[in-house]
Amino acid sequence: MSTIYTEELVKVFQRMIDKLNYENVKEVEIGNDLYRVIPADEWTNFEKDVIVVGSLSDDIESLKLMINDLERPCTYVDFDRVASVLHAISQAINPPDWH
Repeated sequence: MSTIYTEELVKVFQRMIDKLNYENVKEVEIGNDLYRVIPADEWTNFEKDVIVVGSLSDDIESLKLMINDLERPCTYVDFDRVASVLHAISQAINPPDWH
């Protein structure tokens, strides 16, 4: 079993923000909206393929609502949304080299 502490997560996210700042990345344009996602409860189930369609624009809109409305609770679905946005940022800034 692996363990990561919340204080380590803070440092990881700060390093990621530092990298974006170092490269003067102020915004990231994400070309695709829809993506495939494996629901969290099926993530480690290798016996069947469960594919759900997600929307980056919906994820980003929900995350912005959360930061603009302090009464809106942060849920673990927001963790999934952040993960999807981070994945899209990685693809947009550092696309895989298929050559």
